[in-house]
Amino acid sequence: MHIPTGGRPGAQSCPRRLPTPFVFLAGLVGLGALALPGAGQAHPAGASTPSPADSLEALVTRALESHPEVEAARSAIEAAGARIPQAGALPDPMVGAALRNLPPGSMSLSQEGMTMVAFRLDQRLPAPGVRAAREAVARAELEVAEAELEVVRWDLATRLREAWFELLLVDQAEAVHHRTHAALEAFAEAAETAYAQGLAPQADILRAQTELSAIHEHLAELRQRRSAALAALNLLLDRPTREPMTASVPGRLEALLERDPDPGFLAFSLAAPELGPGLPTLRELEMRALERRPEVALAAARVRVAGQRTAVAVRERRPGIALSSEYAMRSGRSDFVSIGVSLDLPLFRERKQDQAVREAEASHRATLEGTEALHRRIRGEVAEAHAGLVRSRERLLLLDEGVIPQARAAVEGAAVSYRSGEGSFWSLLQSQTALFRYEIELAHLTAEVGVGLARLERAVGAELDGETLR
Repeated sequence: MHIPTGGRPGAQSCPRRLPTPFVFLAGLVGLGALALPGAGQAHPAGASTPSPADSLEALVTRALESHPEVEAARSAIEAAGARIPQAGALPDPMVGAALRNLPPGSMSLSQEGMTMVAFRLDQRLPAPGVRAAREAVARAELEVAEAELEVVRWDLATRLREAWFELLLVDQAEAVHHRTHAALEAFAEAAETAYAQGLAPQADILRAQTELSAIHEHLAELRQRRSAALAALNLLLDRPTREPMTASVPGRLEALLERDPDPGFLAFSLAAPELGPGLPTLRELEMRALERRPEVALAAARVRVAGQRTAVAVRERRPGIALSSEYAMRSGRSDFVSIGVSLDLPLFRERKQDQAVREAEASHRATLEGTEALHRRIRGEVAEAHAGLVRSRERLLLLDEGVIPQARAAVEGAAVSYRSGEGSFWSLLQSQTALFRYEIELAHLTAEVGVGLARLERAVGAELDGETLR
């Protein structure tokens, strides 16, 4: 084996034993390249697994049980339920008392025969069907509140999953940085030793130290980013902002990454790709979204509310009636009983009741048109989330199954060339830093696929679990 002399005048290449620092360096490069996580796997995650209590789905379940937004939505449901009996109840009766025909001079109850003490009871009755229609409105409003709870739950779960994958990204990237930092530190020490022995130029030391400085800068940025991600996740869970947590790859994401991609993957055409065999197609996802998305149920409930309010307005065009009864007592004479019926007189029907019907019908049409617009928006959101997930997944598979193995091979090849005296220290550093960039990108893509899966599930309103949507 020949070792380069570093360009010193008069030096000659001759067979000699490899110095200890270079043996250590070559061993480190070879073992480090093989030991880096992700080799032969579809994703780089899963090295550290949290306790079951801290798994993503366990945290989602915990947040959905006690988050203030969920509690507020549940209170709104309770309030809506309490409005139902109110809506169908009769107006409160009215009770009155009066002194009639009292002489102002004597103020005597017995001086005049028509002086009396009267007690009155009045009850107003809405037009037929109004009470039932109002109760139907209240029941539909309860359905709206229940659907709004589901919207809140899905929004909260999606926000928590996105925060989880941000923490996962930072944790994986930080692990890559630490491993690369250890390798570069060993390179720098080996270069210093080789330079002290006259076996390498000083430029090798400077290059290694430059790469170490860049790694230090990235580590500082990642620490700050992790603090922000951890605080955001803990706030969603109502825990102290710095309570420790370790993110891992959820089971549904692992299953997605381990599945074979669509047969059109890497096809030299612009054919619309799918997630792959055994997973729903885009068309199936769109259809399921129109069935399961909580906003669809919310829009349908609002349509029912608007329709029932129209029925109330139509029935309220009919006049209501009021029943009255009175019992009058006289001093020393017979008492009187009076019974009466009053009827609403809709003199201003064109300006009031008819306009109320027109308003309710227009609101009903608006909710119907809004529902149609919602369906179109949902299809667009599903298509966008599906395309983003497919794109991120394909990029991850390309990187993990093609680029990174080649980058590891390049590091090993650079190490072999350097040991044999044919390669340079700079080439070795370049190969290592290129591998570092690819592994950082792999961490980003793993988190990106996780976020894409969460957003697709939010757009569909169902979790993507195995081969079926549950």
